[in-house]
Amino acid sequence: MESIHRHWLSAMWVGRVPRQTKELMAVVVAKAANCQPCLDTHMIFLQAAGMDRAKAFEVEQRLADAPGLTASERAAVAFATKLTLDPRGLKKVDRRRFEEAWRDVDERTELVSVIAAFNAIVRTANALGVEREIPGPLTRFETSRRGAITFLARLTRLSLDLAERPVRARPPEENRGAMEDLFTRHLGFPSRPPGYELIERCPEMFDGQLATMRRTVAVVPRDRWMRIALVVARLTGCKYFAGHCARWLENHGVSPAAVIASSEGVEDGPRDSDEACLRYTRDITLHSHKSAAARIDELRHVGLSDGAILDIAYVAGVLNGMVRLVAALEPMDEGGRI
Repeated sequence: MESIHRHWLSAMWVGRVPRQTKELMAVVVAKAANCQPCLDTHMIFLQAAGMDRAKAFEVEQRLADAPGLTASERAAVAFATKLTLDPRGLKKVDRRRFEEAWRDVDERTELVSVIAAFNAIVRTANALGVEREIPGPLTRFETSRRGAITFLARLTRLSLDLAERPVRARPPEENRGAMEDLFTRHLGFPSRPPGYELIERCPEMFDGQLATMRRTVAVVPRDRWMRIALVVARLTGCKYFAGHCARWLENHGVSPAAVIASSEGVEDGPRDSDEACLRYTRDITLHSHKSAAARIDELRHVGLSDGAILDIAYVAGVLNGMVRLVAALEPMDEGGRI
């Protein structure tokens, strides 16, 4: 989890986009992905960062339809919602509205990086069944929940400085070489993902993103990584990962079609740990808020330790963020336009 914390610091504590807007993106992603613990936490941070209480709760309920949003906020909320729920369904009109509201390519790249990072975080939290920080009795009624959030936001504002702070990062050229090495030498792909060079414009985010990606490759066997990535990519429409992972598996004697079929089994129990892992991955991608208890029991039943389950949830979560980076950044690659 150290790499996720590092990625969070690089995404939220530096950059040109205001912290309040970044917290707004975190709230939107958590709401769209139905991650209640993350939603509570970032509703606290959103108010602590300065958003009016009434406006914050309107956003939580109505997302892009909330009154009081500025034009740029509304465009970012709509884009974050779409990218979270249906990255393969992004249309030119969605991208055009986002670009028109956020004309600076560095700011757009920052926003996309934050949205992708929280897609990884909320899915990992949901998959592991992370509990809410607000005590159960206070969440029983919406009025008491909102009161607790507002109270904690005030405490946070008094006790924590949310202003920009330095985050150490390696030089972009060093990270560029490390990313090329990760995708071409370690994974055997012919190139790094399209559009990823844009992340270099935000050095701290680039460093945090790369550390997270490298960690996913280190914590599970390579063939399992490819299977997980293939399932995530097929479900989200990411041609880059779907194509390269399918070729890698074929070259190692594994049928991509069989991998996808294994992930879709729902009636009978999984035959082995690979099938259980792929079912878990599918749930994390499509409806992570429903994936925790039953799938974790399946994984334990086929012999996986809690540490191994944590690694699978981490890899599947981060890959869900990575495919969304491709979906959002690839069209932006030509001349900085999407």
